Amino acid sequence: MDSGAPAMSRDDRLAEPAATVGPGLVYRLLLLAGLPALGALLGWLVPRIADRVAGLPWAPMQGPFELVASFDDGRTAVAGPAAGLVLGLGGGLLAFAMAMRVTFEDDTVRIRKDGESRILARAEVAAAFLDKDRLVILDADSRQLVRRSCDLEPGDLDRGFTAHGYRWLHEDPYVGRYHRWVPDSAELSAAANAVLKAREHALRKKNGTDAEELREEAQRLGYVLREEGARQYWRPLRPGAAEG
Repeated sequence: MDSGAPAMSRDDRLAEPAATVGPGLVYRLLLLAGLPALGALLGWLVPRIADRVAGLPWAPMQGPFELVASFDDGRTAVAGPAAGLVLGLGGGLLAFAMAMRVTFEDDTVRIRKDGESRILARAEVAAAFLDKDRLVILDADSRQLVRRSCDLEPGDLDRGFTAHGYRWLHEDPYVGRYHRWVPDSAELSAAANAVLKAREHALRKKNGTDAEELREEAQRLGYVLREEGARQYWRPLRPGAAEG
């Protein structure tokens, strides 16, 4: 794979301070301004429609609307928007704290998201790229060390990885090697088919923890996975592929 980045000496890399790629300006505005504004708007609107909605026999969530309708109108006119503003701001701050951050320091790269952190040594990383909305980091055997949903700007990731001497690619170099999985595929072992069947169930149930564990299990069996919804695609590992 073509690196597209100039080589850096170890001394040059160690001399640089830690740098973090985090949420972009638009994303921050949506979370820290957009969500509070939406919350305040809903807090103003809900008390005004609560009576009407509570009177509709087919309307969902009648209980909460009946409760809001029972409050004093003068109080809800002030308390509703204020509560919505606070809830929106709290949700925005939580989402901002849980958003992905990629930190480059010395000879490591740290991926943080949803309160979890993964640290990779430079020697482990062969290449990184975005596969639609997922950050993927490969090792020299084409194994996916990281595959996480990502809300960071592609340009920011490109500059961050290349500036610190990592290979950043603009697409999956193995995209043409994936095969659509079908149950009991003759091209796969019985163990691999069992793993993909279990993972399909996890994907349909939106069980991210099980899906990730089964993806790792598939890699131990020699197969790399990607998915689109519950549809799974596989390819064999390519030992030493990134070295060529």
